Parts: sequence; C-alpha cells; structure tokens
Amino acid sequence: KDLTMARKYPYYPAFDGKKAGAGTEKLVELCGKRWKTKNLGIYANRLMRNSQTAGKKASDPGMNKFLSVHATGAACDVGYAKRATGVEMWDWFLKYSKELGIVEIHDYAFDANVNDKNPGWGRGFRCSRGEGAKGVKIYDAKDNAGSQGGMWIHLELDQEMANDAAKFEAAWRALPKPGA
Repeated sequence: KDLTMARKYPYYPAFDGKKAGAGTEKLVELCGKRWKTKNLGIYANRLMRNSQTAGKKASDPGMNKFLSVHATGAACDVGYAKRATGVEMWDWFLKYSKELGIVEIHDYAFDANVNDKNPGWGRGFRCSRGEGAKGVKIYDAKDNAGSQGGMWIHLELDQEMANDAAKFEAAWRALPKPGA
C-alpha cells in the first residue's frame, strides 16, 4: 500500500460540534484499557493556545478561525505516566493512522536532541503531509504545538470515526496490538 498519499486535513476551520464524538470517547476508553491512560479532555469549545489567541475568547470577532479542534468533539488528550508508554502509543497510532481515521497526533514530550540537556519541543503528525513518517514534523522553539514536555498524546479523528463508536472500535480491534 502507498504510504505517501496525503489525506486532506479536515479542520480548517474547526467548528463547534457541541459535544464529544462517540468515537472519540471510545478512543479514550480503549486507550485507558490498553495503556492505563487518563482522559485529559475531549470536547471544549475554546480557542487554540497560541500567540494569536492570547487574551482572546472564542466569541471575539475574527477568532472563529482559531477554534481548537477540541471544539469539534473529534480531538482528545490522553495522559500517560511513563514516557515509554507515550512512545508506544505514538508509534502505534502513527503506524495505523489511516485505518483509525487519525488526522493529527501531537507528542509533546518528544526530544529530538536528548544530549543537549534541554527539553525537546515535541513532534506532530498531520495527514495532509503524508502517511507515516512523511507526515511527521519535529517541532522547535519557533514552530511547535505548545505544551512542551507534556506527558500526553493529542489525537484528532476524522468526522466519520469521531462520530461512530462501533466503527472506531471495529477498526481498533482489527489491528495488531503494539509489540505483536
């Protein structure tokens, strides 16, 4: 199969989905069962956290284009206790992003240079850059997703998977477990 084909990223702009998607909730539940993770949040009608939104509210004029994907109900933050768990999750979700309908992943604790004694800025996958490693961007001080060093994985599902718990769970269960 061709892993180079990019998919269109669906959340420009994001929108208010009014609630957490059933598939997104299922994703968080399954992560908890597999990796003993914590749900750090799904639905929140809020702005992205960046320099353009500092001190602003979602209701402010012109801010709708900065709405967080959490507002759609298709994004979640899944907390882990050990870095090895975060790496295993990243690797598995990246490998099966297309099958699971994952359009974006953030790994805030990734450190591209562990020898410099400074924390890294993380890494992110976006489907519009290509599948697998082609879709990964290593963040730096000027270009990052915020939350440097955060011990959680941020995941975004396409609308089809975000809104259909049975479809998401079937896709999850059809895939080999990490390490298998």
